[in-house]
Amino acid sequence: MRFILASLASLFFIACAGSGGPGGEVSDNGMGDTPCEECGKQGDIELKITNEKFYREWNRSAYSRMDSSAVVGVFPALKVVAKRPETCKMCHSFSADALDFDLAHVEDSLFVMAFPKMRRELMLPGMRLPDEDSAYIDTLSVMLLKSKFADGLNLEDATPWVERDGIEQSYAREVPAKLKNLLNDIASRYELRYLSIPVMLEVSMDPKLGKSGGYTWKIVWSLWDARYGELVFLTYSEFTAATTSRVAPEKEWSAPFAPRLWKMFSTDLSKLENH
Repeated sequence: MRFILASLASLFFIACAGSGGPGGEVSDNGMGDTPCEECGKQGDIELKITNEKFYREWNRSAYSRMDSSAVVGVFPALKVVAKRPETCKMCHSFSADALDFDLAHVEDSLFVMAFPKMRRELMLPGMRLPDEDSAYIDTLSVMLLKSKFADGLNLEDATPWVERDGIEQSYAREVPAKLKNLLNDIASRYELRYLSIPVMLEVSMDPKLGKSGGYTWKIVWSLWDARYGELVFLTYSEFTAATTSRVAPEKEWSAPFAPRLWKMFSTDLSKLENH
C-alpha cells in the first residue's frame, strides 16, 4: 500500500544532509556531505497561506453510491514538477519523489479517517501491479494525462479549474468514451472499483518568501469510480505558503493541502448547495 512508501519517506526526511558543492550550490540529487544548517531546529513549520485559488466539483450520484468497503487503486502523482533555485539551503530534501511521498502520507491519513474499511492498493509494480506490468503502467500514466476531459482539453491541463476559481459545484460531468473505456479497463484488469489520481502536482521553492523561505503549490486531485467510468470528485488547489517562523519548509509541503482535500472527503453533499 501507498502508506508503506510514505513511511519510507519519513525515514528519508529524518536523515538530514546539507548543501554540497562550491558556493553552497546543491547537487542534482539534493544531498551533500556537509552538515545541514537548516536541520535540527526545534518547533513546527509555521506557514501563512496567501494567493489562494480553490475549485471543487462532485458527482452527486456517484458520491451517493460510494462503496466504503471497495478496493481503491492509488496512483502516485502522474505529473510532478519540482522547482528550486540552484542555491537553496532549505532544499536538501526537496525532490519530485519526496513531494509524492509527502502527498501519499496525507492521502492515506485522510482515506483512513473517511473510509476506514476501504482497501487501498498502490498502483505500482510489485504492489497491486505485477512486476511484468512496469512498462504498461508508464504508458498508462501518459494515456491518462493525454486523455481528453473538461472543455475538450487533456486531463493534465489545469486551465478549466484555474478559470473556475472560487466555485464549488455538483456536476455530472460527461466523461469522454475513450477515457471511460480506459478507466473500465483498469478496473477490470486489476479488480478495482475506485482510482485516486493526483493528476498534476507543481511545487516551486522560494528561499525569499516569509521569514525562512516558502513555496508555491498547485495540484489537481481526483477520485474516479472506474467501474462506471465516472468522476466522483475533483479538486484544484493553488496557494503560496510563506514561513512565519525560523523553521524552514524542508518537509511536509502537503500539510496545507490536507484540510483542503479533507473538505471534500468530509462534506455532507446532501446539505451542500452550489456556489
